[in-house]
Amino acid sequence: MLGQKKTARSNGGLQGKRWLQHHIFSIKTLSLVVLAVQTSTMVLLLRYSRTSASGNHQQYIITTAVLLSEILKLTLSLGFLHIETGKMAKVTFDRLYRDVVLNVWETLKLAIPAFLYVVQNNLLFIALSNLDAATYQVTYQLKILTTAIFSWVILGKRLTPLHWLSLCFLMLGVSLVQVESSSWNENNSSLKASEVKGPLGDLDHPVEGLDESEDAPLPDVNEAHPNTEVSWLLGIFAVFVSCISSGFSGVYFERLVKKGTQPSLVIRNIQLGVFSIVFAVIAVSSDWSSIKEGGFFQGYTLTTWGVVLIQAFGGLIVSVTMKYADNILKGFATSLSIVMCTLVSWLVFGDAAPSTQFIIGTTIVISSTVLYGFAPQATVTSQMRGSQFSSTDSPHKVELRKRSVSDVV
Repeated sequence: MLGQKKTARSNGGLQGKRWLQHHIFSIKTLSLVVLAVQTSTMVLLLRYSRTSASGNHQQYIITTAVLLSEILKLTLSLGFLHIETGKMAKVTFDRLYRDVVLNVWETLKLAIPAFLYVVQNNLLFIALSNLDAATYQVTYQLKILTTAIFSWVILGKRLTPLHWLSLCFLMLGVSLVQVESSSWNENNSSLKASEVKGPLGDLDHPVEGLDESEDAPLPDVNEAHPNTEVSWLLGIFAVFVSCISSGFSGVYFERLVKKGTQPSLVIRNIQLGVFSIVFAVIAVSSDWSSIKEGGFFQGYTLTTWGVVLIQAFGGLIVSVTMKYADNILKGFATSLSIVMCTLVSWLVFGDAAPSTQFIIGTTIVISSTVLYGFAPQATVTSQMRGSQFSSTDSPHKVELRKRSVSDVV
Protein backbone atom coordinates (compact mmCIF):
# COMPACT_ATOMS: atom_id res chain seq x y z
CA MET A 1 0.00 0.00 0.00
CA LEU A 2 2.80 2.37 0.96
CA GLY A 3 4.69 1.38 -2.18
CA GLN A 4 1.69 2.22 -4.34
CA LYS A 5 1.40 5.66 -2.71
CA LYS A 6 5.11 6.36 -3.28
CA THR A 7 4.78 5.24 -6.89
CA ALA A 8 1.74 7.51 -7.38
CA ARG A 9 3.58 10.42 -5.84
CA SER A 10 6.64 9.85 -8.00
CA ASN A 11 4.44 9.59 -11.11
CA GLY A 12 2.65 12.78 -10.11
CA GLY A 13 5.96 14.58 -9.63
CA LEU A 14 7.20 13.32 -12.99
CA GLN A 15 4.01 14.50 -14.70
CA GLY A 16 4.37 17.88 -13.02
CA LYS A 17 7.93 18.25 -14.33
CA ARG A 18 6.82 17.24 -17.80
CA TRP A 19 3.99 19.80 -17.66
CA LEU A 20 6.46 22.52 -16.64
CA GLN A 21 8.86 21.54 -19.41
CA HIS A 22 6.07 21.41 -21.98
CA HIS A 23 4.28 24.64 -21.04
CA ILE A 24 6.69 26.85 -19.09
CA PHE A 25 10.05 25.97 -20.63
CA SER A 26 8.86 25.22 -24.17
CA ILE A 27 10.17 26.93 -27.30
CA LYS A 28 6.81 28.69 -27.72
CA THR A 29 7.06 30.19 -24.24
CA LEU A 30 10.61 31.31 -24.97
CA SER A 31 9.34 32.86 -28.20
CA LEU A 32 6.66 34.71 -26.23
CA VAL A 33 9.26 36.19 -23.88
CA VAL A 34 11.64 37.11 -26.72
CA LEU A 35 8.88 38.81 -28.72
CA ALA A 36 7.66 40.82 -25.72
CA VAL A 37 11.15 41.86 -24.58
CA GLN A 38 12.32 42.75 -28.10
CA THR A 39 9.27 44.92 -28.82
CA SER A 40 9.36 46.64 -25.43
CA THR A 41 13.12 47.24 -25.53
CA MET A 42 12.93 48.76 -28.99
CA VAL A 43 10.12 51.16 -28.07
CA LEU A 44 11.55 52.17 -24.68
CA LEU A 45 15.14 52.57 -25.87
CA LEU A 46 14.08 54.67 -28.85
CA ARG A 47 11.84 56.81 -26.64
CA TYR A 48 14.72 57.34 -24.20
CA SER A 49 17.14 58.23 -27.00
CA ARG A 50 14.78 60.97 -28.22
CA THR A 51 13.94 62.49 -24.83
CA SER A 52 17.08 62.10 -22.72
CA ALA A 53 19.16 64.71 -24.55
CA SER A 54 20.06 67.64 -22.31
CA GLY A 55 19.88 71.25 -23.37
CA ASN A 56 23.61 71.24 -24.26
CA HIS A 57 23.40 68.03 -26.29
CA GLN A 58 22.08 68.07 -29.84
CA GLN A 59 19.66 65.34 -30.89
CA TYR A 60 20.66 62.95 -33.62
CA ILE A 61 19.07 63.14 -37.06
CA ILE A 62 16.39 60.49 -37.48
CA THR A 63 17.06 59.71 -41.15
CA THR A 64 20.74 58.92 -40.49
CA ALA A 65 19.82 56.37 -37.82
CA VAL A 66 17.36 54.68 -40.20
CA LEU A 67 20.00 54.53 -42.97
CA LEU A 68 22.60 52.98 -40.66
CA SER A 69 20.07 50.40 -39.52
CA GLU A 70 19.24 49.43 -43.13
CA ILE A 71 22.93 49.16 -44.04
CA LEU A 72 23.52 46.87 -41.06
CA LYS A 73 20.52 44.71 -42.02
CA LEU A 74 21.83 44.26 -45.56
CA THR A 75 25.34 43.48 -44.25
CA LEU A 76 23.95 40.80 -41.96
CA SER A 77 21.89 39.29 -44.79
CA LEU A 78 24.95 39.16 -47.06
CA GLY A 79 26.89 37.51 -44.25
CA PHE A 80 24.20 34.85 -43.81
CA LEU A 81 24.17 34.22 -47.56
CA HIS A 82 27.95 33.77 -47.51
CA ILE A 83 27.60 31.21 -44.71
CA GLU A 84 24.74 29.49 -46.55
CA THR A 85 26.90 29.07 -49.68
CA GLY A 86 29.72 27.41 -47.75
CA LYS A 87 31.77 30.59 -47.27
CA MET A 88 32.87 30.52 -50.91
CA ALA A 89 33.02 34.02 -52.39
CA LYS A 90 32.55 32.89 -55.99
CA VAL A 91 29.44 30.88 -55.14
CA THR A 92 28.06 33.81 -53.12
CA PHE A 93 28.53 36.28 -56.01
CA ASP A 94 27.05 33.82 -58.49
CA ARG A 95 24.01 33.39 -56.26
CA LEU A 96 23.56 37.16 -55.96
CA TYR A 97 23.91 37.64 -59.71
CA ARG A 98 21.42 34.88 -60.50
CA ASP A 99 18.75 35.60 -57.88
CA VAL A 100 19.00 39.39 -57.55
CA VAL A 101 20.38 40.82 -60.80
CA LEU A 102 19.11 38.38 -63.44
CA ASN A 103 15.82 37.87 -61.61
CA VAL A 104 15.24 41.60 -61.90
CA TRP A 105 11.43 41.43 -62.13
CA GLU A 106 11.11 39.60 -58.78
CA THR A 107 13.61 42.02 -57.27
CA LEU A 108 11.67 45.07 -58.49
CA LYS A 109 8.51 43.77 -56.81
CA LEU A 110 10.20 44.41 -53.46
CA ALA A 111 10.55 48.15 -54.14
CA ILE A 112 7.06 48.95 -52.80
CA PRO A 113 7.35 47.17 -49.42
CA ALA A 114 10.94 48.46 -49.05
CA PHE A 115 9.73 52.04 -49.50
CA LEU A 116 6.92 51.51 -46.99
CA TYR A 117 9.27 49.99 -44.42
CA VAL A 118 11.63 52.97 -44.64
CA VAL A 119 8.65 55.29 -44.18
CA GLN A 120 7.50 53.23 -41.16
CA ASN A 121 10.93 53.35 -39.54
CA ASN A 122 11.14 57.13 -39.88
CA LEU A 123 7.59 57.51 -38.55
CA LEU A 124 8.50 55.31 -35.59
CA PHE A 125 11.17 57.81 -34.52
CA ILE A 126 8.79 60.76 -35.04
CA ALA A 127 5.99 59.08 -33.06
CA LEU A 128 8.18 58.21 -30.07
CA SER A 129 9.70 61.70 -30.09
CA ASN A 130 6.24 63.10 -29.36
CA LEU A 131 4.35 60.33 -27.54
CA ASP A 132 5.03 58.35 -24.40
CA ALA A 133 5.83 54.67 -24.90
CA ALA A 134 2.52 53.42 -23.48
CA THR A 135 0.31 55.58 -25.71
CA TYR A 136 2.37 54.62 -28.75
CA GLN A 137 2.15 50.89 -28.04
CA VAL A 138 -1.61 50.95 -27.50
CA THR A 139 -2.34 53.11 -30.55
CA TYR A 140 -0.04 51.10 -32.83
CA GLN A 141 -2.28 48.07 -32.36
CA LEU A 142 -4.58 49.70 -34.93
CA LYS A 143 -2.32 48.02 -37.49
CA ILE A 144 -4.42 44.90 -36.80
CA LEU A 145 -7.47 46.78 -38.08
CA THR A 146 -5.75 48.19 -41.17
CA THR A 147 -4.24 44.80 -42.03
CA ALA A 148 -7.61 43.08 -41.68
CA ILE A 149 -9.25 45.64 -43.97
CA PHE A 150 -6.51 45.36 -46.64
CA SER A 151 -6.67 41.54 -46.42
CA TRP A 152 -10.41 41.68 -46.95
CA VAL A 153 -10.19 44.10 -49.89
CA ILE A 154 -7.03 42.89 -51.66
CA LEU A 155 -6.87 39.18 -50.81
CA GLY A 156 -10.59 38.54 -50.39
CA LYS A 157 -9.85 37.12 -46.96
CA ARG A 158 -13.00 36.35 -44.98
CA LEU A 159 -13.23 37.44 -41.37
CA THR A 160 -15.50 35.73 -38.87
CA PRO A 161 -17.98 37.71 -36.74
CA LEU A 162 -15.61 37.17 -33.79
CA HIS A 163 -12.83 38.89 -35.74
CA TRP A 164 -15.05 41.91 -36.48
CA LEU A 165 -16.17 42.04 -32.85
CA SER A 166 -12.57 42.09 -31.64
CA LEU A 167 -11.75 44.87 -34.14
CA CYS A 168 -14.67 46.95 -32.85
CA PHE A 169 -13.41 46.54 -29.29
CA LEU A 170 -9.93 47.47 -30.50
CA MET A 171 -11.19 50.77 -31.89
CA LEU A 172 -13.12 51.45 -28.68
CA GLY A 173 -10.06 50.82 -26.50
CA VAL A 174 -7.77 52.98 -28.62
CA SER A 175 -10.36 55.77 -28.64
CA LEU A 176 -10.52 55.76 -24.84
CA VAL A 177 -6.73 55.96 -24.60
CA GLN A 178 -6.57 58.80 -27.14
CA VAL A 179 -9.27 60.86 -25.42
CA GLU A 180 -7.41 60.49 -22.14
CA SER A 181 -4.04 61.37 -23.71
CA SER A 182 -5.55 64.35 -25.54
CA SER A 183 -7.07 65.82 -22.38
CA TRP A 184 -3.83 65.33 -20.47
CA ASN A 185 -1.82 67.10 -23.17
CA GLU A 186 -4.25 70.03 -23.25
CA ASN A 187 -3.89 70.47 -19.49
CA ASN A 188 -0.12 70.09 -19.74
CA SER A 189 0.05 72.66 -22.53
CA SER A 190 -1.94 75.18 -20.46
CA LEU A 191 0.29 74.51 -17.47
CA LYS A 192 3.45 75.16 -19.46
CA ALA A 193 1.99 78.38 -20.84
CA SER A 194 1.27 79.59 -17.31
CA GLU A 195 4.81 78.65 -16.28
CA VAL A 196 6.22 80.80 -19.07
CA LYS A 197 4.13 83.85 -18.20
CA GLY A 198 4.09 83.38 -14.44
CA PRO A 199 7.68 83.96 -13.25
CA LEU A 200 8.73 86.29 -16.06
CA GLY A 201 5.57 88.15 -16.83
CA ASP A 202 4.72 89.08 -20.41
CA LEU A 203 7.75 88.06 -22.49
CA ASP A 204 7.10 90.95 -24.93
CA HIS A 205 8.08 93.44 -22.21
CA PRO A 206 11.17 93.47 -19.99
CA VAL A 207 10.73 92.50 -16.37
CA GLU A 208 11.75 95.06 -13.78
CA GLY A 209 15.04 94.16 -12.13
CA LEU A 210 16.05 91.69 -14.86
CA ASP A 211 19.26 92.42 -16.72
CA GLU A 212 18.41 92.51 -20.41
CA SER A 213 21.95 91.42 -21.30
CA GLU A 214 21.44 88.11 -19.50
CA ASP A 215 19.36 85.28 -20.91
CA ALA A 216 16.15 84.65 -19.03
CA PRO A 217 15.83 81.12 -17.61
CA LEU A 218 13.05 79.82 -19.84
CA PRO A 219 11.25 76.60 -19.03
CA ASP A 220 12.47 73.42 -20.71
CA VAL A 221 10.08 72.81 -23.59
CA ASN A 222 10.24 70.97 -26.86
CA GLU A 223 12.07 73.33 -29.22
CA ALA A 224 10.44 71.92 -32.33
CA HIS A 225 6.94 71.87 -30.86
CA PRO A 226 6.68 74.04 -27.72
CA ASN A 227 2.93 73.38 -27.72
CA THR A 228 2.55 69.88 -26.30
CA GLU A 229 -0.86 69.50 -27.95
CA VAL A 230 0.69 70.07 -31.38
CA SER A 231 3.45 67.60 -30.49
CA TRP A 232 0.86 65.00 -29.45
CA LEU A 233 -1.11 65.45 -32.69
CA LEU A 234 2.08 64.99 -34.73
CA GLY A 235 2.86 61.78 -32.85
CA ILE A 236 -0.66 60.40 -33.31
CA PHE A 237 -0.60 61.26 -37.01
CA ALA A 238 2.72 59.44 -37.39
CA VAL A 239 1.28 56.32 -35.69
CA PHE A 240 -1.87 56.33 -37.87
CA VAL A 241 0.10 56.65 -41.11
CA SER A 242 2.47 53.94 -39.90
CA CYS A 243 -0.47 51.61 -39.19
CA ILE A 244 -1.81 52.12 -42.72
CA SER A 245 1.65 51.55 -44.21
CA SER A 246 2.19 48.44 -42.09
CA GLY A 247 -1.16 46.96 -43.06
CA PHE A 248 -0.73 47.52 -46.79
CA SER A 249 2.91 46.36 -46.94
CA GLY A 250 2.13 43.17 -45.03
CA VAL A 251 -0.78 42.27 -47.30
CA TYR A 252 1.16 43.23 -50.43
CA PHE A 253 4.01 40.92 -49.48
CA GLU A 254 1.61 38.14 -48.57
CA ARG A 255 0.18 38.39 -52.08
CA LEU A 256 3.68 38.08 -53.54
CA VAL A 257 4.41 35.02 -51.41
CA LYS A 258 1.31 33.21 -52.69
CA LYS A 259 2.30 33.54 -56.34
CA GLY A 260 4.86 31.24 -57.94
CA THR A 261 8.11 29.88 -56.59
CA GLN A 262 9.81 32.01 -53.98
CA PRO A 263 13.55 32.62 -53.40
CA SER A 264 15.09 31.91 -50.03
CA LEU A 265 14.46 34.13 -47.03
CA VAL A 266 18.03 35.46 -47.18
CA ILE A 267 17.62 36.50 -50.84
CA ARG A 268 14.33 38.23 -50.00
CA ASN A 269 16.06 40.16 -47.22
CA ILE A 270 18.82 41.22 -49.61
CA GLN A 271 16.29 42.34 -52.22
CA LEU A 272 14.46 44.36 -49.59
CA GLY A 273 17.72 45.73 -48.21
CA VAL A 274 18.95 47.08 -51.54
CA PHE A 275 15.82 49.15 -52.12
CA SER A 276 15.56 50.15 -48.46
CA ILE A 277 19.04 51.67 -48.55
CA VAL A 278 18.20 53.60 -51.74
CA PHE A 279 15.07 55.10 -50.18
CA ALA A 280 16.88 55.74 -46.88
CA VAL A 281 19.62 57.69 -48.75
CA ILE A 282 16.92 59.80 -50.41
CA ALA A 283 15.45 60.53 -46.97
CA VAL A 284 18.90 61.50 -45.63
CA SER A 285 19.36 63.95 -48.52
CA SER A 286 16.39 65.94 -47.20
CA ASP A 287 18.44 66.67 -44.07
CA TRP A 288 21.61 67.49 -45.98
CA SER A 289 21.84 71.08 -44.71
CA SER A 290 21.76 69.91 -41.07
CA ILE A 291 24.27 67.13 -41.79
CA LYS A 292 26.59 69.57 -43.55
CA GLU A 293 26.43 71.90 -40.57
CA GLY A 294 26.77 69.42 -37.69
CA GLY A 295 28.03 66.23 -39.28
CA PHE A 296 26.43 62.86 -40.08
CA PHE A 297 26.88 61.51 -36.54
CA GLN A 298 25.85 64.64 -34.66
CA GLY A 299 24.06 63.86 -31.40
CA TYR A 300 24.98 60.18 -31.46
CA THR A 301 25.38 58.49 -28.08
CA LEU A 302 25.64 54.89 -26.89
CA THR A 303 21.84 54.86 -26.67
CA THR A 304 21.56 55.93 -30.31
CA TRP A 305 23.85 53.12 -31.42
CA GLY A 306 21.80 50.74 -29.28
CA VAL A 307 18.66 51.80 -31.18
CA VAL A 308 20.41 51.23 -34.54
CA LEU A 309 21.59 47.77 -33.48
CA ILE A 310 18.30 46.62 -32.02
CA GLN A 311 16.45 47.81 -35.13
CA ALA A 312 18.78 45.80 -37.34
CA PHE A 313 18.88 42.64 -35.22
CA GLY A 314 15.28 42.92 -34.02
CA GLY A 315 13.77 41.96 -37.35
CA LEU A 316 15.97 38.88 -37.56
CA ILE A 317 15.12 37.85 -34.01
CA VAL A 318 11.39 38.20 -34.64
CA SER A 319 11.73 36.25 -37.89
CA VAL A 320 13.25 33.29 -36.06
CA THR A 321 10.89 33.34 -33.08
CA MET A 322 7.80 33.62 -35.28
CA LYS A 323 8.73 30.23 -36.74
CA TYR A 324 7.60 28.75 -33.42
CA ALA A 325 4.92 31.31 -32.57
CA ASP A 326 1.35 31.65 -33.75
CA ASN A 327 -1.28 34.39 -33.75
CA ILE A 328 -2.39 33.60 -30.21
CA LEU A 329 1.17 33.72 -28.89
CA LYS A 330 1.78 36.93 -30.79
CA GLY A 331 -1.29 38.44 -29.13
CA PHE A 332 -0.02 37.53 -25.68
CA ALA A 333 3.43 38.92 -26.52
CA THR A 334 1.86 42.20 -27.62
CA SER A 335 -0.15 42.34 -24.40
CA LEU A 336 2.95 41.78 -22.27
CA SER A 337 4.80 44.44 -24.25
CA ILE A 338 2.04 47.00 -23.65
CA VAL A 339 2.07 46.32 -19.90
CA MET A 340 5.87 46.52 -19.73
CA CYS A 341 5.99 49.78 -21.70
CA THR A 342 3.27 51.34 -19.55
CA LEU A 343 5.02 50.50 -16.29
CA VAL A 344 8.52 51.51 -17.41
CA SER A 345 7.24 54.69 -19.07
CA TRP A 346 5.60 55.70 -15.79
CA LEU A 347 8.15 54.50 -13.23
CA VAL A 348 11.40 55.17 -15.08
CA PHE A 349 10.75 57.93 -17.62
CA GLY A 350 8.44 59.94 -15.37
CA ASP A 351 5.54 60.03 -17.84
CA ALA A 352 2.01 60.56 -16.59
CA ALA A 353 0.69 57.85 -14.28
CA PRO A 354 -1.92 55.68 -16.03
CA SER A 355 -5.40 56.93 -15.17
CA THR A 356 -8.48 54.77 -14.74
CA GLN A 357 -9.68 55.59 -18.25
CA PHE A 358 -6.26 54.74 -19.70
CA ILE A 359 -6.19 51.41 -17.85
CA ILE A 360 -9.71 50.55 -19.06
CA GLY A 361 -8.84 51.44 -22.66
CA THR A 362 -5.58 49.50 -22.52
CA THR A 363 -7.35 46.46 -21.04
CA ILE A 364 -9.89 46.54 -23.88
CA VAL A 365 -7.09 46.77 -26.47
CA ILE A 366 -5.20 43.86 -24.93
CA SER A 367 -8.36 41.75 -24.70
CA SER A 368 -9.32 42.47 -28.31
CA THR A 369 -5.79 41.62 -29.49
CA VAL A 370 -5.87 38.23 -27.74
CA LEU A 371 -9.45 37.61 -28.92
CA TYR A 372 -8.44 38.29 -32.51
CA GLY A 373 -5.72 35.65 -32.19
CA PHE A 374 -8.08 33.11 -30.61
CA ALA A 375 -10.79 33.60 -33.27
CA PRO A 376 -10.82 30.66 -35.71
CA GLN A 377 -10.03 31.43 -39.34
CA ALA A 378 -12.94 31.39 -41.78
CA THR A 379 -12.99 28.45 -44.15
CA VAL A 380 -11.49 29.31 -47.51
CA THR A 381 -11.20 27.71 -50.91
CA SER A 382 -8.07 25.95 -52.09
CA GLN A 383 -7.17 29.01 -54.14
CA MET A 384 -7.03 31.06 -50.97
CA ARG A 385 -5.04 28.48 -49.06
CA GLY A 386 -2.27 30.99 -48.52
CA SER A 387 -4.52 33.05 -46.25
CA GLN A 388 -3.58 30.72 -43.40
CA PHE A 389 -0.58 32.98 -43.04
CA SER A 390 -1.19 35.89 -40.71
CA SER A 391 -1.63 39.05 -42.73
CA THR A 392 -0.30 41.01 -39.80
CA ASP A 393 3.08 39.31 -40.20
CA SER A 394 6.06 41.00 -41.78
CA PRO A 395 7.53 39.59 -45.01
CA HIS A 396 10.12 37.66 -43.02
CA LYS A 397 7.45 35.95 -40.90
CA VAL A 398 5.19 35.16 -43.87
CA GLU A 399 8.09 33.59 -45.74
CA LEU A 400 9.07 31.45 -42.75
CA ARG A 401 5.53 30.20 -42.26
CA LYS A 402 5.15 29.40 -45.94
CA ARG A 403 8.34 27.33 -45.89
CA SER A 404 7.42 25.49 -42.67
CA VAL A 405 3.91 24.64 -43.99
CA SER A 406 5.33 23.43 -47.31
CA ASP A 407 7.69 21.12 -45.41
CA VAL A 408 4.77 19.55 -43.58
CA VAL A 409 2.66 19.17 -46.73
